[in-house]
Amino acid sequence: MPTRRSILAAGGALALGAAGPDPFDTLLSGDGDPRAAVPALAGVAFGTDRPDRVVARGLAEAASGRAMVASSPARIASISKLVTALGFMTLVEVGKVGLDDDVSDILGFALRHPGLPKADITPRRLMSHTSGLRNGPSYPVAFGRPLSAALTPGGAQWDDGAWFGPLAEPPGEWFAYSDVNYALVAQVIERVTGERFDRFMRRVVFAPLGLTCGFNWSDVPQGVRDRRAVLYRKARSDEGPWDAAGPWIAQLDETVPPAPQAAVRVAVEAEGRPLDQYVPGENGFVFAPQGGLRASAPDLAVIGRVLARQGAPILKPETFALMVEPAWRFDPQRPNGEGYGGLIAAYGLGVHTLTGGSGDNAFDGCMGWIGHAGDAYGLTSGLWVDPRAGRGFAYMITGQAAPLTVNKGRSMLTRQEERLAGLLVRA
Repeated sequence: MPTRRSILAAGGALALGAAGPDPFDTLLSGDGDPRAAVPALAGVAFGTDRPDRVVARGLAEAASGRAMVASSPARIASISKLVTALGFMTLVEVGKVGLDDDVSDILGFALRHPGLPKADITPRRLMSHTSGLRNGPSYPVAFGRPLSAALTPGGAQWDDGAWFGPLAEPPGEWFAYSDVNYALVAQVIERVTGERFDRFMRRVVFAPLGLTCGFNWSDVPQGVRDRRAVLYRKARSDEGPWDAAGPWIAQLDETVPPAPQAAVRVAVEAEGRPLDQYVPGENGFVFAPQGGLRASAPDLAVIGRVLARQGAPILKPETFALMVEPAWRFDPQRPNGEGYGGLIAAYGLGVHTLTGGSGDNAFDGCMGWIGHAGDAYGLTSGLWVDPRAGRGFAYMITGQAAPLTVNKGRSMLTRQEERLAGLLVRA
């Protein structure tokens, strides 16, 4: 007999038991605290040898009252980096690029810290956020401008070199989480293959896995777009002011272009320029490899199974081992980076390893789990896998009614994420 009213049912939606309030409905409402309420959530618990257990609650679109379903895709934020890394590692596996190559030789422009011209910037350093790069004040670089405009002196978005960190935090030694690293990873992919990043990812990752997701909606079918989850805050932006008693304010994807078009930022000087004129290798930010993947919770579960199966069918086990092995660990005796107040204490090549420390103790027994968290435009998301047991879970929460200072949990994740993770890990 179940001890709570809702349990996750194999291969489908929630099966209702006999007693107690539904824990997912309670989470949705904030359990009486309007600051903790969320507009919608979805989650999947999965294993390599069992059907998925799936949950969805709330409104995918508040204005119309359209319900959230498990297959509703959303911009899943930085889990995108893990997926981008999977694609990149297919090139490493076949010898088209080396993890310790100087990317300047591939990008077509010299990528160097202006104060450290002899320090190579490599794919390993980009993917592990130890490149010395930062997001500059004019982040990102929009379609119509080359990415080199931000990273070479005199470029239109050079920002006086603010895309590079202090000399005391040199490439290869200091962890500094930065989206521009993954724009460069995407640009390396394009330069090596001659193929647009979004199309490359569809060919080597999404199509082999039977997925219909895509970066910045690229080639996502219309029926999938129609199920999308809009992202919300109870504020105009992350800076506030917040009003937990007010309406949900759409932050992203209230409207999207019709299929098969992509949604991209366009520089002023490129207004009217069709995306088909984009030249691969020009600007890795265009398809948002750092955060712009639109995917559902079940899509993320498919990616999670790849992690649980040591890379199969995308990567060989030995290539996957290179990807997940932490390239950086926080050293409290000699601080060597800042990982969101301790949320990130060990990081591989697009893969976050949980250590169970105070900042990343996201759920009981999490030490050694691998995956990635996401946080942008009100959404919080997670994909976590226990590689020893071959199981994991994925989730998304599509909005926040108050900032992290109010909704912080015991770790550096939100209390809503921790609660949802606790339900899914026990499913």
